[in-house]
Amino acid sequence: MQTYKPRPREAAQEYIEAYILKNNLQAHDKLPPERVMCEMWGLNRSTLRSAIARLVAEGRLYTREGSGIRLSRRVDRTLQDLQGFAEYARAHGMTPESRLLNFSIVEADRQLARRFKRQDGEMLYRIARLRLLDGIPVLLETAYIPQALTPDLEERDLVHGSLFAALRNDFRLKLDHGWEKASITSATPEEASYLGIAEGAPAFWIVSETYGDDDTLIEYCRSLGRADVLALTSTLYWKEGEKA
Repeated sequence: MQTYKPRPREAAQEYIEAYILKNNLQAHDKLPPERVMCEMWGLNRSTLRSAIARLVAEGRLYTREGSGIRLSRRVDRTLQDLQGFAEYARAHGMTPESRLLNFSIVEADRQLARRFKRQDGEMLYRIARLRLLDGIPVLLETAYIPQALTPDLEERDLVHGSLFAALRNDFRLKLDHGWEKASITSATPEEASYLGIAEGAPAFWIVSETYGDDDTLIEYCRSLGRADVLALTSTLYWKEGEKA
């Protein structure tokens, strides 16, 4: 029976990740000097630097001249949570910011009308925003909401306020359940410019729907998220009766 043996760079990455977990390092905490890490794990410097470069490219670490190698801040987006962006950020000790890129009223095309179970041509609010956490662009988001459910939504402050809070408090809509699907894509030149990343950089493409307690679709949203900052997490549960 063959035993799996990771390649040197992969092994070095595993050593670094294990060190981060064991020592409970937080964002911006510093790793030991390269010489110390090489001695700790029996690595040559070129292998260690290759592993560090890979983790920097993945957004896990960052380097700054005179400051050493430090742990990047990652945003864990939990897929099970039906929570607004601003609410999530404040609950995790981060400062949210929204920049309104476009707010318009559009006619539902056939695809959107079918999704919302409405007639072609019904009016929808289209809200495009750039979302930032602690000053860092994280998400480029476009949401659609039926105008019939939220008349005068344009009068609400969607830059400093929470859209979900407005839906609940101002329009008395009960946000009950939803779904979210994430896949990997690459950023176009325009998207990259907004998010502050390189053209063609990997990004999360996130599509979500939020429903009321009567199964009415309230919000349909498409987002592009930075893969070097955003991490998607999910909690799994064992289903009784399933065979191994």
